[in-house]
Amino acid sequence: MHLKIVQALDQAGVPHSVHFHNLMRVAIRGPRDFAEALGYEVGRISKSLLLRATDRETFCVVVVSSDRRVALERIAGFLQVKRVQMANKEELLRILDYPTTGVSPIGAGSVPVLMDERLMLFSSVLIGAGAVGIEIEISPDTLKKITGAVVMDIAQD
Repeated sequence: MHLKIVQALDQAGVPHSVHFHNLMRVAIRGPRDFAEALGYEVGRISKSLLLRATDRETFCVVVVSSDRRVALERIAGFLQVKRVQMANKEELLRILDYPTTGVSPIGAGSVPVLMDERLMLFSSVLIGAGAVGIEIEISPDTLKKITGAVVMDIAQD
């Protein structure tokens, strides 16, 4: 787990669990495998993406179920920009210091975090831990609280 996530969770003192892909009884090749290994619905496994405005250096982290697509026009509207796109690897490392397959909303600092409202329906969700192959299980209310996330409809059907 990334050190800044460990520190943020310790400081907040919130309940959470940590899951390591390599300790699962089956090979984890994607969110569906991970959900099946845990006996969970795939919607509880989230993806966190660093998005950026196309016309200026404005970023946000979005958290949405892994089986859903992000409605980019809604994110652009929230940020009050014309368009948004995925940040590149260099921006991801510079802004959040996370690998592309370990992005977490925890530790985003001053970067705004947006959570899809559907995640709030689950008792817990799984998010990246800032390192490849490690996931944090946490209640969506707790995640919202410790990240200062704005909850809104950001997923396409």
